[in-house]
Amino acid sequence: MGKISVFPKDTGINPWFETAVNKNAKFSELSSLQDEYDYVIVGAGFGGVTAAYRLSHNDPSAKIAIFDALKVGTFSSGRNAGFLHISQITTSLVGFDRFTLEDQKVLNRLNAIVTKRITDIIKDKKLELDFSWDGMYHAVREKRNEEALKALSKAYDEVGIPYSWVKGDELSSRLGTDFYTQAIFTEDCALDNPAELIRGLALALPDNVSLFEECPIVEVKEGEHPCVILKNGKIVKARKVILTVNAFIKNFGFSGRDISNVSAIQSFGAMTRVLNDEELKDFAGVKSWGVVATHPAGATVRFTSKKRIFVRTDIAYAPSSRLNIPEKRFERAKPLLRNAFEKRFPKLTHVPFEYEYGGLIAFTGNTVPLFGEIAPNVYAGTTSDGSGVTRASILGNYLADLIQGVDSPELRYIKEKYHPSYLPPEILRTPGAEAALYWKSVKAGSEL
Repeated sequence: MGKISVFPKDTGINPWFETAVNKNAKFSELSSLQDEYDYVIVGAGFGGVTAAYRLSHNDPSAKIAIFDALKVGTFSSGRNAGFLHISQITTSLVGFDRFTLEDQKVLNRLNAIVTKRITDIIKDKKLELDFSWDGMYHAVREKRNEEALKALSKAYDEVGIPYSWVKGDELSSRLGTDFYTQAIFTEDCALDNPAELIRGLALALPDNVSLFEECPIVEVKEGEHPCVILKNGKIVKARKVILTVNAFIKNFGFSGRDISNVSAIQSFGAMTRVLNDEELKDFAGVKSWGVVATHPAGATVRFTSKKRIFVRTDIAYAPSSRLNIPEKRFERAKPLLRNAFEKRFPKLTHVPFEYEYGGLIAFTGNTVPLFGEIAPNVYAGTTSDGSGVTRASILGNYLADLIQGVDSPELRYIKEKYHPSYLPPEILRTPGAEAALYWKSVKAGSEL
């Protein structure tokens, strides 16, 4: 395989990492690196870390190493909006929905399995994290988007997801803003600081797992005796190699239909400073909350347990040659983030953002992940929509089971279903995706 020359790069300042209580915790020293492991994992996000937990659970004697090019929690795993939800209805970011009722039910069963495994670790290891089951709202402002909310409630009914309607003054009193007119509330969603969560899970890994952060891999070699090569030239051998690097999978030089059908979008977020007592008057009695716009291009907003407001909006297509966000594109996103914040909180227009940043979300044409063996003894999983934490955790858990021969109905389903659909070549993909994302933004209206 060819050598990797482009590595993930931070854009802006990630608020979740900067406010994480464990951001300065240390992982394995490079001096402890061994020449050979049973399993080597590249990528220490939710996919890689949950794969390590599952590999260790299945074989406690296995020697496992995880490498990440950046600090754990600084890239995609720590740049999402901090939702860990069991119940969800999957919709396509780009393209058309192709999910059957059975697909939706299986996804929620998979979500429940991996969420329980994560929460069991938090409980067993007594991890002190910003993590609470405060639930999630799917909300609308514009009347034209109300039909989508009704359609979502119908889908919840069909799948068997419990929810409640919240409207008008009751919704305003729960959120501290009257921007939204109505919402569907689901209880089985945890709100968290995602960087703090992934670092907490990584720090609690079993003793047979070594994690090396800020340790880029420049090459992965397949074959009977696969290995990875570090940036410093060190060669580390393994029985199996797992790549949980999302859209950066293409940089590793492996080919195949599923890999060619993975693409990505860039998303942008911002977080305020801590609100003072005067600014919190409208939030009296309001607990932390998270709102996801019913329209797929709408803004995601959170009022955090630390009394900050988080906003994520604006999306851009990321060609394979430009996964890292150009500075000019980042600057274009800043006024959109500010506008989204001030529309929802007109009394807080004087409150500055303390942090602004950009991140990367992998997607596929049919919103189905890539999963499986991509070359002899090299395995990979990439997420496929904005539900990255649960999706990545599913991939990590079941890649481990696949490699170690642990059969289950869930694994058989994943092996059959998780194949990304065809996407046109990049020369056509870029204008097509940009047009689709632009149209979604137009249709979102004030929900942006």
